[in-house]
Amino acid sequence: MTLLVPLHGIGSRQDLPLPFSYVVVGAAAALVISFVVLFYAWRRPRYPSVRMVSSAVLTSIVDHRVFRAVVRAVVLLIYAWAGLALFAGKDLLTNPAFGFVYAWMWVGLVPLSLLLGPFWRVTNPIRTLHAGLCALARVDPRVGLVSLPARVGVWPAVLGLFGFGWLELVQPERTTLPVLRLWALGWLLVLVVGAVLFGSRWIGAADPFESYAEAVAQLSPLRRVNGRIGLVNPLAGLNSWVPPPGAAALVSVLLGNTAYDSFTNTSWWIGTVQDSELSPILWGTLGLLGMIIIVFVTFELSTRWMTRYRSDPELGAADLPRLLAGSVVPIAIGYAVAHYATLLIIEGQRTAIHFSDPLGRGWNVFGSAEMGVNSTIFNHPTLIALIQLFAIVGGHLIGIVAAHEKSLALLRPSAALVGQVPLLLVMVFYTCSGLLLLFSP
Repeated sequence: MTLLVPLHGIGSRQDLPLPFSYVVVGAAAALVISFVVLFYAWRRPRYPSVRMVSSAVLTSIVDHRVFRAVVRAVVLLIYAWAGLALFAGKDLLTNPAFGFVYAWMWVGLVPLSLLLGPFWRVTNPIRTLHAGLCALARVDPRVGLVSLPARVGVWPAVLGLFGFGWLELVQPERTTLPVLRLWALGWLLVLVVGAVLFGSRWIGAADPFESYAEAVAQLSPLRRVNGRIGLVNPLAGLNSWVPPPGAAALVSVLLGNTAYDSFTNTSWWIGTVQDSELSPILWGTLGLLGMIIIVFVTFELSTRWMTRYRSDPELGAADLPRLLAGSVVPIAIGYAVAHYATLLIIEGQRTAIHFSDPLGRGWNVFGSAEMGVNSTIFNHPTLIALIQLFAIVGGHLIGIVAAHEKSLALLRPSAALVGQVPLLLVMVFYTCSGLLLLFSP
C-alpha cells in the first residue's frame, strides 16, 4: 500500500547483520528445531482451561453504563470527524481521511486489539449507530427481521477483507475522495441494512474490521472469563478460542493480502506488469486472488491431513482447519508488524497533524496542526530490518506453539507427531516465502 511512505524502503537485505541466505535457512531451522523440542518436552495440553488474575475493580469500571456510553460516544465522534473530512474535505493527500482509514483504522487495529482485547466489538461505531436506531424504534438490537444461520460464521467478513485488500492494494485511485467515499458508503450500507435484517450478530459476521480485531484480540493478555476481566496467558487465551465458520478463510485472506503487498514490490512483478498488454488492475486482481488461494489451499490441505489422526471421530474434515485457524493469528500479527509498523508510525503522526483541519481551512482544533513528523526511524534501517525479521520469525514460532497445543487436544497421542508434520512444513514455507518477499530486491 502506498500513501506517502515507501512501505518496504527502510529495511533491506543489506541492512541485515547476516547474509540473507543464512537468515532464511536459520529461520527455517529455528522452526523445525522448536517443533522437535515441543514434541518431546510438551506431550500433553498445558492449557485445557484459561486461568486468569481477575480484577473486580477493572470489571466494574468497564461494565459501568456511564463508562461504556462515554467510550462509545467518543469513538463515534472520532469517526464522525473523519467522516467530515471524507465527505466535505478537499481531495488532497493532506486530507486526514486517507491516513485515518489506511493507517489508524486498519493498521492501528493490531496494537489496540493486542493491548485492549476485543475493544472493537464494544466500541464499533456501526454497533453504536445500530443500537441508537433500535432504541428509537424500541426494538431489541439482537433481533432482526430474519434469523442469521450459525453456519454463516464470518464468511461475509471474508469477502469484506478481500474487498478492502483490493481497495488498498489494487484500486488505482484509492487515495482519492470519490473512490474512498464509495467504499465507505458501501461498508456503512451493508452493515446497517444487514443489522436491521439479521440483528446485531450480522455486524460481527460481516464487518471485516471487527472480525480482524476479534482474531487479533485472542492473543491479548486482557480478556473476559466467566464475566470478569483480568490478565491471562495469551497462549491459553488463544487456545480457548473456538473459531467461527470461515475463520480459516479469514486468516488466509489476511496473510494473502500481506504477501501480495510484498510481491508487488519485487522487480519481477513490476517489470512483468509494465511489459504486459493486460490491464494492471487485472494483474493486481489475479495476483491478489492467487496469493490468497495459495495460503488457503496449503493451510487447508495440511490441516485436513490431520483428520485421519483425530481423537474425536465426530470431527469432520472441515472442522480441523477452522479449529486450527488460531495458530495462524500470531503469524498474521507478525506480518502486520513487519510490513506496516513504519506506515503506522509515520502516517499515524501525519494523520494526527491533519486531523485538526479536516476541511483544509487552516483550523487547529486539537492543537496538532503545527506539529512536525518525527522521522528519525529512517535513520535506523538495520534496527527496522531486525524488527521485521524477528516479527515474522517470532510470529511463526508462536504459531507453531499454538498449533502444537491445539493439536495435542485434537489428535491421538500416538499420532501427534506425524499429524503435525504437514502443518509444520507449511509454516516453514510461509516463513521462507515471507522473508523472501519482504526483503526482495
